[in-house]
Amino acid sequence: GYIGGGNALLVFRDQHDANVFIRSFSRLILTHFPGIKLAFGLHSGFEYQEGDDYKRFRRELHKSLIRNRNFSTVQVLPFKHGIVEDCPLTNEAQEIQYREGNTVREISKSAWSRLSFVKEAQESLKEKFSQQIGDSFTFTDDLGKFGQPDDKGYIAIVHADGNGMGQRFIKCKSLSETRQLSAAVAEYADKVMQKLIQYIASDLFGEEGKLEAAEGWKLERDKDEGKEILPIRPLILGGDDITFVCEGRLGVHLAEKLLEYMAEVPINGKNISACAGVAIVGTKYPFYKAYQLSEELIKRAKKASRKHNDSWLDYMISTGGFSGTLDDFIEDQFTIAGKGTLKNGPYQVDDTDGTMSALQAGMKHFLKGTGSNDSWPRNKIKDLRDALRRDDAFQSYFLTELAARGLKLPEEEKELWKDEKTSFYDMIELLDFYPEKLL
Repeated sequence: GYIGGGNALLVFRDQHDANVFIRSFSRLILTHFPGIKLAFGLHSGFEYQEGDDYKRFRRELHKSLIRNRNFSTVQVLPFKHGIVEDCPLTNEAQEIQYREGNTVREISKSAWSRLSFVKEAQESLKEKFSQQIGDSFTFTDDLGKFGQPDDKGYIAIVHADGNGMGQRFIKCKSLSETRQLSAAVAEYADKVMQKLIQYIASDLFGEEGKLEAAEGWKLERDKDEGKEILPIRPLILGGDDITFVCEGRLGVHLAEKLLEYMAEVPINGKNISACAGVAIVGTKYPFYKAYQLSEELIKRAKKASRKHNDSWLDYMISTGGFSGTLDDFIEDQFTIAGKGTLKNGPYQVDDTDGTMSALQAGMKHFLKGTGSNDSWPRNKIKDLRDALRRDDAFQSYFLTELAARGLKLPEEEKELWKDEKTSFYDMIELLDFYPEKLL
């Protein structure tokens, strides 16, 4: 029928063949790609011609898939043994020795199954985006070679997903229409990522790029290829599901650009909105935990987008680890009794009147050369961040002191707190993770 984005519709002549396929395919995945969870929906009486019967069939098949996914608990990894150490990459049991250059590491089989495809994936990536990277740039799978400063190295994992694509598939009236939509979705991620990589290679780090000459932005060079390494590595290009990792200071900006391009590239003649989650963590932070954080962030952005049907993003800068859910972490660390939450996200991405634009306007207000006022000294910016956690009397005194020094709050944000939220904490926090030249 169709395949793409982690989903497939397969049609068999009889149910016996379908059952044989499910058993064989499941065994294949468990053997060669441990850790991947499968779910199958099964429904007989397939109608592929346009009409109500096809739509009814798809609804019933989708119900079967959801039911089997929710009520069938499948063990896709070997159980841990108490005498085996954990894999440093996946937190699973160590099973296989993996040689990387002169280094031998004990890792899990699921990690090994991924690493065994690294070279193939790298070559495929360079071939797919050869026109964008040209002869000057290349990609790396080493997260420490994105050009981070030696003293404070961060990476950002950006996870984006289109809005309402599931409903578009459900509304298809025939197998032919479903296949056309699937084919369009399969090409969509590549087109979007081509635009993003072109922007990075030309506008940010090209001959007249905005960041190449800026202090702290020196791209590393691949010794084998003799090319500069782009500070981005695409990870997932599955239809409207796109994930990449990049230099930490570029995370939020590139997430905005990604959502902009996702809205520009049509799918079967129709444009979509999308949401993104941006997890900014230390370079050596456990990658799988950072990816889980990006998934939680995109859920928050999706929740906001359902009310407005447009593009939203949420981000979190984690300098250390935390346990529990993201909502619990925000409640414990960013909620001030009697005032509200310091985290003002998710943010609507819009060039004119979105909440992301307002956040950037506040950031520019603190920086030098905006024309609105003299630049704020860094120590006063940090003092303002600390004052947000203090009582009303302290905040009133602090604002009076700022006024005496000629330092004013942005005109759009005359109050530190409004409706149990403040945008100042995010403004100040993001100043270190958003290149000034891009504001």
